[in-house]
Amino acid sequence: MDRKQSLIKKGVQPNFETEININDLNLSDVLDIEFIQSLQDSFAKAVGVASVTVDLEGHPITRPSSYTRFCMDYTHSTPCGEKRCAESHQQGGKKAGLLGKPVVYECHAGLIDFAAPIILEGRQIGTILGGQVLTTSPIKEKYRKFAHEIGVDETSYLEALGEIRQLSKASVEAAANILFIVANNMSTARYNQQKLTARSNLLSNTIDEIAQVMQEISNSAKRIKVDPITLDKNINGVINKKIDKVMNLTKNIADMIAAQKTEMDRLERLNLVGEMAASIGHEIRNPLTTVRGFLQYFSNKSDFEKFNNTFNVMIEELDRANGIITEFLSLSKKRIVDLKVSDLNKIIKKATPLLLAQGMFKNINIKLELEYIPPLLLDENKIIQLLFNLVINSIEATAKDGTVTIKTFIRNEVTILAVCDKGYGIPKDIFEKIGTPFVSTKPQGTGLGLAVCYRIAEDHSALININSHEGEGTTIEVIFNAIAGAM
Repeated sequence: MDRKQSLIKKGVQPNFETEININDLNLSDVLDIEFIQSLQDSFAKAVGVASVTVDLEGHPITRPSSYTRFCMDYTHSTPCGEKRCAESHQQGGKKAGLLGKPVVYECHAGLIDFAAPIILEGRQIGTILGGQVLTTSPIKEKYRKFAHEIGVDETSYLEALGEIRQLSKASVEAAANILFIVANNMSTARYNQQKLTARSNLLSNTIDEIAQVMQEISNSAKRIKVDPITLDKNINGVINKKIDKVMNLTKNIADMIAAQKTEMDRLERLNLVGEMAASIGHEIRNPLTTVRGFLQYFSNKSDFEKFNNTFNVMIEELDRANGIITEFLSLSKKRIVDLKVSDLNKIIKKATPLLLAQGMFKNINIKLELEYIPPLLLDENKIIQLLFNLVINSIEATAKDGTVTIKTFIRNEVTILAVCDKGYGIPKDIFEKIGTPFVSTKPQGTGLGLAVCYRIAEDHSALININSHEGEGTTIEVIFNAIAGAM
């Protein structure tokens, strides 16, 4: 019996997040080594930068791509040079891991190198090292000194130096960023796939367990028929326990299936709305813009001065309609996401003045509780839009002089953004449909704001989890790098 089955037999609900231990993973588990090798080799030929992918101990998992003669035949050829190279690579990889992004630096031998970290759930699991280029003309005396220090022939060293390619620093940074993005997206996708597979296996094992228990019940029933004198004892001592076990197992499966079905239904509705938005949104917006233009034109004419108040109301309503269409269009599948390594806390602080202004209208205090979190791949503009929508919802659900709290923290090695209020809460009849377009708790609400938040979260491989109780308030969490249902 495996660990998952053992947990189930003990009546313990397994934690899907721990079914795959990130500490037990090798780079080869989450990277297609042949693809990374091909990518390295192609980059070396096209751009002229050497590269190799290594694990946290510095052991290569790919072959070096286009390593220079300067490095391979001379710098690495002596114990001193080899030791210095290892230390230089180690320092570069460590710095890249701490920053969560590629770094470009000068190695101990005077060449320009880069280190691109491979990060999974906030942890560095490997590094792509590369470079071996120059960005300026070399000063020969500097390299004669290096040759003397590591114990190689100066003349041959300078001759190999002459073969080194010169590139701009921007070209080196671009090469490092592309390798960084590809490797990290691949490792994250494969890791999430493995976690999903683990959950599927758990579900399959649970079903097998139910079948086994049902067979035991059947066997127990046969034994009862053979020995009717001990009927009551067997019913109370065997069958009831088996039935309870089946009920518990069935409930666990039902909960998992219900959660996945709800998520799939919601995504299907969002996709349908997205398709509608792409086809009709622009067609509606264009005539609205024309009508608004004429209203502004007439409002500036003295002949229509007495209608100015009416014109202003009409323009406000057109702007409101246009705002709804803008949110509607943002649900379209055809959207561009500009993901960059970003500090979520800095983005929140950047948006805070705008959020404070929104809170002032209703005397709502906006409070920040930002803890240390690792860098994330984010589209800054979309994250600000998501944050703005969530905070506005909380402000509108909070009584005058209340507080809306924005938090960031790490839970179970996953980064969380949370927006909390002590407002009215979400009614039970609406809660299950929340996030669906046109479902809203506000009389004048469109229900598109939270639907847009779900779409933005999806673009960032994140989840939205809502915890609300009527009369007590609501907490909405954006969970980055998590799998649906694994909360």
